[in-house]
Amino acid sequence: MKKQTIIIGAGLMVFVILIFGAGIGAYTGYLGLSWDTGTVKTDDPALAKQLQSSKQRAMDDGPSAIDILLIGTNATVSASGSAASTGFPADMIMVVHVPADRSGLQLVSIPKDTSVRVPAHGHNTIESAVSDGGLSMAVRAVSELLTVDVDHVAVIDLAALSDLTDLVGGVEVISSTAFESGGHDFNVGSNTLDGAAALAFVQEHTAFPGGELQRIRNQQELIRAVGSKMVSEDYAFNPLKMSELVRVLSPFVTVDSELNASTLVTLWSQLEGLSEDDLDFITAPTANPVVSDNDGARLHADRGGLEKLQQAIADDTVSDYAFEAEDRHR
Repeated sequence: MKKQTIIIGAGLMVFVILIFGAGIGAYTGYLGLSWDTGTVKTDDPALAKQLQSSKQRAMDDGPSAIDILLIGTNATVSASGSAASTGFPADMIMVVHVPADRSGLQLVSIPKDTSVRVPAHGHNTIESAVSDGGLSMAVRAVSELLTVDVDHVAVIDLAALSDLTDLVGGVEVISSTAFESGGHDFNVGSNTLDGAAALAFVQEHTAFPGGELQRIRNQQELIRAVGSKMVSEDYAFNPLKMSELVRVLSPFVTVDSELNASTLVTLWSQLEGLSEDDLDFITAPTANPVVSDNDGARLHADRGGLEKLQQAIADDTVSDYAFEAEDRHR
């Protein structure tokens, strides 16, 4: 299969879109400026301190692995960035693992109902770490769950998915189950989605026996579909399309102060040459069945499976882990 540079940016419900947009900005300049002026920067000192601790690792002569916490929310994070400090509801939690050899990307979804130790709050869901303590506490909870050093953080207002899907002219997704959400009917098999339907597709969870786990599969499927559509329409080689993409999406994104155009340009240059086959989706393993607590249903981690994922992150072999994972989505 002929390799095409993947629209990594679209793929990631925005982070990866922006890696790609910033990369093209390396030769247009305008896209990098649009990214830096369009995105909201959080100036939370607690978050900055948390991220700085991960940057104090010993560095070798070449690039090291990078892990980016990506959070999707249906609530607008304030332009001042205050919500990033005080907390907001999380509807999607992912860690984007970029291996040191830059041979691919692995997106690790974490069910928001996963029970974790929330610093100063005992055991609760990982979503509560975000809603109660903002990005700083989210980084701490995710770091402890996966034993990972988080390098950067990006928050995406999921309303961007509607605009993104319409921008690329709609997408085709494959649904593993039939369901109804927000006035939209989804069938088993292929479904054509516009922006409104795309948002309904990734937001629904009460209609499924698997609840949050099925919603994660739908989120991953939409990311795959949008990325494929952008690859097929050569967004990578069309500065006008990429300019519009960054202009439309950047206002929906809040990032840490160091996830700027310069950082993305560097990362994009290292990732250049990836194909769709180099992007893996996996879900942090949870035990069955769902455990119901007094304050709602929670998923408890599959300790054996989680330890394997933790070791894969530590060894920078997440791609190998993904190849063997039962919940892998490509």
